[in-house]
Amino acid sequence: MRSKIINVVKYLFFLGLGVFIFWLIYRKYDVQEILDAFREVNYFWIGMSLIFSVLSLVSRAMRWQLLINSIGHKPRFINVFLSCYVLYLVNLFIPRAGEVARCSVVASTDRVPFAKLIGTMIIERLADVIMLGILAVLIFAMNLETLNKIADAYPALRETFDSLFTLRNLFIGLALMAAGVYAIILYRRYRRKKKAEAVAKKESLWTKFLEGVDSISRLERRWEFVAHTLFIFAMWLAMLYVVFLAFEPTAHLSIRAGMLTFLMGGLAMLVPVQGGIGPWHFMVSLTLAKGYEIAANQADIFAFIAHTATNLVYIILGALALVAVFMVNSGKVSLSRKKVD
Repeated sequence: MRSKIINVVKYLFFLGLGVFIFWLIYRKYDVQEILDAFREVNYFWIGMSLIFSVLSLVSRAMRWQLLINSIGHKPRFINVFLSCYVLYLVNLFIPRAGEVARCSVVASTDRVPFAKLIGTMIIERLADVIMLGILAVLIFAMNLETLNKIADAYPALRETFDSLFTLRNLFIGLALMAAGVYAIILYRRYRRKKKAEAVAKKESLWTKFLEGVDSISRLERRWEFVAHTLFIFAMWLAMLYVVFLAFEPTAHLSIRAGMLTFLMGGLAMLVPVQGGIGPWHFMVSLTLAKGYEIAANQADIFAFIAHTATNLVYIILGALALVAVFMVNSGKVSLSRKKVD
């Protein structure tokens, strides 16, 4: 009971924090001003953003299916795809819970052990974190002048950048990467040692989880996995950049501006606020206003349009996907995991 109360308090705290930041940004605008901005948007580019969103989900489902197939299970692609939309729908309301929800869907529809799916999901998230880290280094290196302008506008940010990007932290980062590689080597040795023991007894949930994690070492089409990861991030970037083109005050900005804005918004999503509301708007608006000299009110409205367009799509298609899961599987889906654990 105590842990449930703590979770509820955390949920309400971060929701309140996000709403408060959102209110601070938009309290000075009236509804009509924002509605007028929506009327002036070029919806062709909003439609292109939707297409890129769907393509990213198709690729994400294909990538996950590669991992699941590598551990001997063959879920239907339609179920894997729909579960990815359920992921985004749930994450909008309960941060980080979407990953569990999509695993529950596939476990229920295709009888794949839930613990194995959690293991494969962790590999997916690890791949995304590594990719985001590589992109962060590249994008920051390409936009040092713009970052300096943003940092100069906020001394606290300047101190944060100066403290983070030091030679000492670079060595720490390299040391952590080396430690991670060494940990993987140790794990592989441990797995080989324990494999014979695991065969003779019934698999535990932990063993199933480790099998899911080990899916990456069994993956035969590894370059296809890497290609999907690259494509997913390219589609995420394209989703945001075409909204630049849809909004007249930002239509002149380059793809480099889109990359930095995408990254800064991505960093804001690390705050466990429902749907990124508040922190995402703040970081995107800050980047455009201080980094690219977009008028502050136009930067705020762009952030509102981009966030609203993206998340409305996830809410509508996520809800349809949840219904489709039951329709595609003849309404026989049970979200209980007991039979597949």
